[in-house]
Amino acid sequence: MVFNVEPVKMTISSEQKKIEIGEIENLASQERQPERIKVGEMQPQPLSTQGVVFDDGAVKILKSNGQLESQIVDIEMEPEASEQCGLFLMQGGLGLTKPPKDDDWKNAKEIYLMDNELSILPENPRCPNLSALFLPRNYKLRMIPLSFFDYMPALQILNLSRTGIKSLPDSLIRLVSLKRLFLNDCHRLMTLSPKVGNLKLLEVLDLEGAKIMDLPMEIKELTNLKCLEVSFYGYMSNGRRAMQSNAVVPFGVISALSQLEELNIDVNPDDKRWDACVEDIVTEVCTLTRLETLKFYFPRVELLRHFHCNRPLLSHFRFTVGRHVKRIMSRVPRDVEFELERWERCLRYINGVGVPRDTKNVLQHVTAFFLDRHVTVKKLSDFGTRNMKQLKCCVVGECNEVQVIIDAQDAYGEDGISEIESESYDAEKIVLGSLEYLYIYYMKSLRSIWEGSVQKNSLFLLKSLTLRTCPQLTTIFTQGLLANLFNLEDIKVEDCPSIKSIVSCEISAEHRSSYFLPNLKKITLHYMPGLISISNGLQIAPKLEWLSFYNCPNLKNPLIDEISSQDLKKIKGERSWWEALEWSSSCPSYLEEIFVPIDIQDC
Repeated sequence: MVFNVEPVKMTISSEQKKIEIGEIENLASQERQPERIKVGEMQPQPLSTQGVVFDDGAVKILKSNGQLESQIVDIEMEPEASEQCGLFLMQGGLGLTKPPKDDDWKNAKEIYLMDNELSILPENPRCPNLSALFLPRNYKLRMIPLSFFDYMPALQILNLSRTGIKSLPDSLIRLVSLKRLFLNDCHRLMTLSPKVGNLKLLEVLDLEGAKIMDLPMEIKELTNLKCLEVSFYGYMSNGRRAMQSNAVVPFGVISALSQLEELNIDVNPDDKRWDACVEDIVTEVCTLTRLETLKFYFPRVELLRHFHCNRPLLSHFRFTVGRHVKRIMSRVPRDVEFELERWERCLRYINGVGVPRDTKNVLQHVTAFFLDRHVTVKKLSDFGTRNMKQLKCCVVGECNEVQVIIDAQDAYGEDGISEIESESYDAEKIVLGSLEYLYIYYMKSLRSIWEGSVQKNSLFLLKSLTLRTCPQLTTIFTQGLLANLFNLEDIKVEDCPSIKSIVSCEISAEHRSSYFLPNLKKITLHYMPGLISISNGLQIAPKLEWLSFYNCPNLKNPLIDEISSQDLKKIKGERSWWEALEWSSSCPSYLEEIFVPIDIQDC
């Protein structure tokens, strides 16, 4: 097999470079070849500077404007040419406990050793041509030998992510060509050597998920840095606060990194050192004219105002606003966190009081909004429906005063006149017209999703709706909402004991023959002791594929009156509940065939 490595131009952003590196690692790991594999000579341009095209005989991965493209390429190399090639050392995912032999290191241009059981590395390998070294997910690797990097002058990519290393050796300064250094999720790494400042060509430094206490002042010497990701950890393992320095980021470091295009900073919200320096850091961030992507924690709304007034709008951001305490266990499922991270502009507003104008100003540009533990707000629409026009993902949780998600009156001014008269009246009345994902949980005062009339196309693009632990919730779908939810595919309602039916209205006779929710494919109803019917007798979901019930003791009527989908593939529930259902004659055989007893772990 022949692997050809060529340069292509790429942009450097966190998601792009992680996709690129991850795809290369995956291909390398999948090959599982212990032997050396021949590879084509590299082109004159440096590998890491320009990016990578990786051909494993058939598959070409190309980065172009942030898009990952795959195309089939047939490459054959004559035996004579192969003898002149450098080496790709591919030993990923083999369970190795010992590193390759010294001769293998000497001849290699790229080495892939990810997903092994390595605990040691060679003391002083000679690698004059090595340009990329991948060691991620060698969890037993605790130490790098002191002289390990002495003879790697051509190394441009070094990936040590998810290893057990505590520190980097001083020989790091010999990596004069290094452009990308990945140390993400190295949970034992608590200090970053000041020697990193000698890596003058470094463009990407990824410390996300590490346990770094603070950045050394020498970081300011990395004037070519385009991407910096760092997670700060404010406590020692014994619970005592770590106070190695007065500031997690020394004054002047951020502003010195004038080439930064991406800056992601995670902090422990309990760390008082962040409170002490965050205002200066915000001021410095505002000087970064090339910045396009920012992840940042603003403990106070005033700091968000300062940033918003002094910095043009970013194409990608992830802002957390509001003081909070870090939880040992989150009530937000991991899949919801992933959904929030999927969108390019995300605002998380925590423990807020009132609706600050600065929050509403930023909300106008947001595609994902997480309203978390707000103290006083009674409606999501208090933030202004016109400020949520770009919103595609919305999560609302533990806001104890919220009684309704949307009040239609908030979309109008006095006498029914639109809030913004310069735009079309009908278009202005559309509420959450871009929203695709809505997740609501632990809302003890929530009564209904929507109050008032529903303008056509409001919530029209909604695909997924989840409602969890809302004890007073009685109304989910009104007739007006049903008519709009053309694209809804998935609804999940759990631990909402006051719900009797997901449809909470009487439908007029002329509409009863119509199918509502035409694209709904999945319904989950768990811990619903008050549920007596699915849709109040209304025919819904002609394309339904999946139904799941648990602890719905009062749901006794047959399902076929409300759901007659020809696509239904599975019904899950307790066996005792299924056998107790009151059929007019007997359970249809096709339903018996697709019924599956539910596993409590699914609930």
